[in-house]
Amino acid sequence: LQGLTFLLLSKMTTDAAIGLGFGTAALGEACFKSVTMALDAGFRKFDTAEAEYWYDQEAVGKALGSFFVPELIAEDPICSKEDLKVSTKIPPWELLSIDHIRTRAAESRETLLGFCDVPILSEGNNDGVRGGESEETKSLKYPLDVYYIHAPKCWPGWHSRCDNVKETLPLREAWLGMEAVVGLDHNAERIGLSNVHPDELLDIIQFVKDRESSSGTANGANPPPRMPDVLQAYADPLRPASELRQICEEHNIEFVSYSTLGTQHAMRSGSNPVLGSASINELAKSYDRSTAEIVLSWALQRGMSVIPRSNKEAHIRQLANLLFEDPFLNEEDLAIIDEMGNDLNEL
Repeated sequence: LQGLTFLLLSKMTTDAAIGLGFGTAALGEACFKSVTMALDAGFRKFDTAEAEYWYDQEAVGKALGSFFVPELIAEDPICSKEDLKVSTKIPPWELLSIDHIRTRAAESRETLLGFCDVPILSEGNNDGVRGGESEETKSLKYPLDVYYIHAPKCWPGWHSRCDNVKETLPLREAWLGMEAVVGLDHNAERIGLSNVHPDELLDIIQFVKDRESSSGTANGANPPPRMPDVLQAYADPLRPASELRQICEEHNIEFVSYSTLGTQHAMRSGSNPVLGSASINELAKSYDRSTAEIVLSWALQRGMSVIPRSNKEAHIRQLANLLFEDPFLNEEDLAIIDEMGNDLNEL
């Protein structure tokens, strides 16, 4: 279940957010229904990706467009009014050139959010469509929230498209394309990285700093250097990604955790030592909450945004309760979960 993710800001911290994810079990009509269920539950922030088989951007766009009546009034467009935020990712096999990265971002934005675009009448023809003549219009495009690099490069077994992949850009050069997506094309408000090692993240940070000190501003066709706004990475109580999170905190980068509920362990071994933890289960009984709510609350209170996976309506609505609640784990209990990452034999 690696796929579409729904995000909505939580009251737990200023920056932390909670989301729901839908993957290979939620493609096509199933994806459409899952998006609609999440919208009904109150979610307005979404995360998906371009990688086929895992994700279905077309179904996401159709579901969003069907749910929101596109009353595209310039003074109050529906997508802005609802604060709709959609993020997606370019896969590593598509990092072919700077221009290709920009093209992929534009195409994804159109697929996911084209219905949000606000028509603007051209000057000299503001009488509308009359006498059978078609008025010439332009559109104020509604940007993606975050455009990510899904991974800096392919690795064996990650995706079938990684087999015999063409030569792709090194990460620094690919980042120049990402900066253009925001700084020149305005197809996204923010840009981010996913599935990178700490040294790769630090290298991009240094790459940006070096160019900021030498130029710092846009020059003709070149956008200004831009730090990663967001990092998406695997983190759970056993593998809390402490080094990546520390780097993000030091450089004001939002950290988004995926597989927070231990699903990476479950995929590899068939069991889930996170949700099966005695400590987590004892806390769930103490707070009269599900084990999932305990783990997600821990992550949120530790400053992470989270994107758990589900395509079941009851689970979606249960998780939606966390969107509007204040933190409920006390510091002592948070420390118990923190300690899980220091003692892998506890489970």
